[in-house]
Amino acid sequence: MSVQIFVAANAREGLARIRRELGDDAVVLSTRPHPQGVELLASAYGELAVPAVSETPDTAGSSRILNELSRLRGMLQNQLAGFAWGAARRRDPARVAVMQTLFAAGFGSALARTLAARLPRGLDTDAAQRWLRQVLIRNLPLLRREADLLAQGGRYALVGSTGSGKTTTLAKLAARGVDAHGAGEVALVAADAYRIGAAAQLTVVAELLGVALHEVRDQTQLAQLLPQLAAKKLVLIDTAGFAPTDPRSREGQALDALGVRRLLVISASQQGAAIEQAMTHFGLGAAACILTKLDETPQPGAALDSLIRHRLPLAYISGGQRVPEDLHAPNAAYLIDRALKGGQLATPYALEAGDWPLFAGVEAERAERRTQKGTGAG
Repeated sequence: MSVQIFVAANAREGLARIRRELGDDAVVLSTRPHPQGVELLASAYGELAVPAVSETPDTAGSSRILNELSRLRGMLQNQLAGFAWGAARRRDPARVAVMQTLFAAGFGSALARTLAARLPRGLDTDAAQRWLRQVLIRNLPLLRREADLLAQGGRYALVGSTGSGKTTTLAKLAARGVDAHGAGEVALVAADAYRIGAAAQLTVVAELLGVALHEVRDQTQLAQLLPQLAAKKLVLIDTAGFAPTDPRSREGQALDALGVRRLLVISASQQGAAIEQAMTHFGLGAAACILTKLDETPQPGAALDSLIRHRLPLAYISGGQRVPEDLHAPNAAYLIDRALKGGQLATPYALEAGDWPLFAGVEAERAERRTQKGTGAG
């Protein structure tokens, strides 16, 4: 095993040198203070294999050793990332405060690091927070008021995960559509053949609004029905909800060929990982997004983060069961302020001051795994 010594001003620079010279899989064996900063002992991962004593290689033993070294490497990287976080906080407190604000509000690591890297130099902490708020407001994509979907009319299908609120949202949209165009110009289509009672719920809505309701069992029947509704100003289609990982979640993309525009319905009360899955599986090619269940969401930062990164315009927000009162045009300043305020809530999940270095270490480990996955290493 060939071990090399690296001396750098700090741990971050040392790790960068090690990765440059030995590769991303290099193993840090030890670290200690040095008059010039820090001294790190490291070795290339491929040189850690232990030669077999007998003619038959002890692959199981070698594998255990490599796994243990990999575990130690992860622990050291985690600790060094925590040290680097503390050093960065002392060196550039405004930048670190921006990242803490975003993390606390539920925004993800990718967006937090991108915005922190773009923070103008020379700002104090208060000025940095004002800058962050304005940047988030400018970058939250909203559907233009002149492009209001209900006023324009057309054929729209609501797609999204199970339980995201599609049917209730469709009822709200239908009521607004009746106000805009009249009951005779609006048609509802129940295309959810999986959920028990889905059509019955829409039947009640259609009767209350005085609009026509049509039921289809599959996209073949929908393709036959749509020409019959060509004269309608607004056609709203309720689709089946699936888990994002269900192969049937891709069926919604076939609606594009029928001239139907998809509106992605996302529940803001979901976890960030679930929102991201819904965005990637249902949102590709969607015309806009509707954010629901804001009344159940103390921290909508994850949903806003996903909208910003995927650049999917937000058409409406919804919170509550009232039809159609609980459907609103989105306001960027209101949503961002609400998200940032959510990061200040005192909950058992809020990080204390001493937790942040550990959190930084975990984030660094996740970033390392994403890098290895992206490059095919492993």
